[in-house]
Amino acid sequence: MPITKKSYAYGSTSATTEVYFQHRVLRIEKATEIRNWSDTLDYSDHRSTECTYALVWLGKRGVPPRVPFHANGRSVAYIDAPKWDADKIRDLELHEQFAWVDCTNLFSDRNGYALFPEVDPFDMQLLHGGPQMIEGVAAWEAFHKARLERVAEEKRAAEEARQAVIDAEKAKQAARQAKRDAKLALLKADAEGQLARIPAKGTMVTVDGFTGVLFWKGVKSYYGKWNARAGVKNAKGEVVWVGAEKFAQ
Repeated sequence: MPITKKSYAYGSTSATTEVYFQHRVLRIEKATEIRNWSDTLDYSDHRSTECTYALVWLGKRGVPPRVPFHANGRSVAYIDAPKWDADKIRDLELHEQFAWVDCTNLFSDRNGYALFPEVDPFDMQLLHGGPQMIEGVAAWEAFHKARLERVAEEKRAAEEARQAVIDAEKAKQAARQAKRDAKLALLKADAEGQLARIPAKGTMVTVDGFTGVLFWKGVKSYYGKWNARAGVKNAKGEVVWVGAEKFAQ
């Protein structure tokens, strides 16, 4: 059986039925793909869609199959070669003689027709390509299996290379951060060592002519630098903050 193309009647136009790939339909497969359901394709209306593909023999001469972005790696062909592909007609290599025809009918209303594929019985007297067509399928499958494996390997290698670059950059960042952390730890330890220069809290002290009670002492980080500091408050409630270096050993 072929792929049957049924056109709809519009106004004075009558419905028509045409057949394609007579005795050249070898297999029908279903696949779930993400398709854009927008009639005008001018905005995203992507949905999970059950798609129908028919595997056909194109013959020894014709337009080579193509791999569109939505075909999940399938080499596909039009139901009928468009006029603008006339200059692409040539003798086909064995791996180009078979292709999938998309019979999903997602836009059948807009296109004005629908496709209905049926698998041909494997009768050598009826099959268009005879034994050569049947034997060629195995070679075609082997070719495309190797192609898909090669593409998968290239993607895997590219992903590994990309991840290696990311990991190397993360390692550099981690090393830089560890260096910064170690430096800050040394600065903090040094600042904590300077606390011994500052008298105990509650002590009356005079620093740079300012007399008051030392009410706080500790270490603080300011713009990445650790310092030992003290707070001094006088009888008026005024406060000054001074570094440990202001106090005698």
